[in-house]
Amino acid sequence: MEPLPDALYTAAQVRAMDRALMEGGIPGIELMNRAGRAAFTVAMRRWPDADRITVLCGTGNNGGDGFVFARLAHEAGCAVRVVLVGEVGRIRGDAR
Repeated sequence: MEPLPDALYTAAQVRAMDRALMEGGIPGIELMNRAGRAAFTVAMRRWPDADRITVLCGTGNNGGDGFVFARLAHEAGCAVRVVLVGEVGRIRGDAR
């Protein structure tokens, strides 16, 4: 199994990168789909025999990434449980 990276970006750095990409013409929903797909791809490489997955999602756009992950897992035949950490009414923007 490959180890996780040692260096990660801060939340502020990721927000700045997202903002720059969106200002460059990539819609936020596309970034969300790419992030969810990348996370799902890594998870399936790491746990190829997984058939049940629980995805914890917040109410922000990272939660939206989790919703994409959950959809892809469902489409791949996994039994998926999504746990929303927060109130449904607080989900905004592309995550909604």
